[in-house]
Amino acid sequence: MKYLTILSFGLLLGFASCQGNNTKQSHNTDSTTTKDINPGDTITNPEPDSTLIVRENFNRINAIKDWDKIDSAEIHESTEGGIAKYYTKNNVLELIKVRNYGEGGYTFQDFYLKNGKLSFVFEELYNYNTHIIDPKFDIGKTKKVGEVRYYYFEDKLFNIIATDKENEKYLKDDKDTDKYIKDMFDVLIKIKDNNFNPKGISE
Repeated sequence: MKYLTILSFGLLLGFASCQGNNTKQSHNTDSTTTKDINPGDTITNPEPDSTLIVRENFNRINAIKDWDKIDSAEIHESTEGGIAKYYTKNNVLELIKVRNYGEGGYTFQDFYLKNGKLSFVFEELYNYNTHIIDPKFDIGKTKKVGEVRYYYFEDKLFNIIATDKENEKYLKDDKDTDKYIKDMFDVLIKIKDNNFNPKGISE
C-alpha cells in the first residue's frame, strides 16, 4: 500500500506541475459525467473501431440514471485519503468514481468498465492556491489544472489525450503510465471484493 501511495501521489504531483491553470469546474461524485471523450489523435489502435467501442460504452453508462446500488469506500491512495463510489446496475459494476485528496490539491478519476475490464478513465486534476497548512490557504482559490483521458480496449491502453500536450507526450512515453492506472483499478476492485473495506488490502 505504501508503494502505491507514493507512486500515485508522486505521479499526481508530476501531472499537476506540468499543466497550466484553466477555469475551475465542478465534478459531482454522485452522478456520471456528461463530458464527451473527444478521441482526437490515436496511438496505434488494436482494432479499427476500438475508439468507437469505448465511446459507445461511455455513452451507455452515462445514460444510466437509476442505479441499483451505489456503494462507498474510504481509500488511502494519497496523503489525505479519499473516497471511491461504486455504481452497479443489474448486478454488474459499471463505474467507479474516485476522489483523492493531497496536501496541494485533489484529483477525480472516473473508471468506466466493460465486461469487468477497464474501458475508459477520465481524470481531472485540481491545485490549491497553497499548501493546506499555509495560513494563506483558501479553498475558494482552488483551480483546475488539467484533464487526462485514458482509452482501453481488451485490457490494453491504446490512447491517451491530455489538455496539456507536453503532459500528454510524457504520459504516452512513460512506461509506468499504464501500470499506475491498472494498479489503482486493481486496488479498487480488491476493496469491492473485500466488502468495500480497504483494511487488509495489499498490493
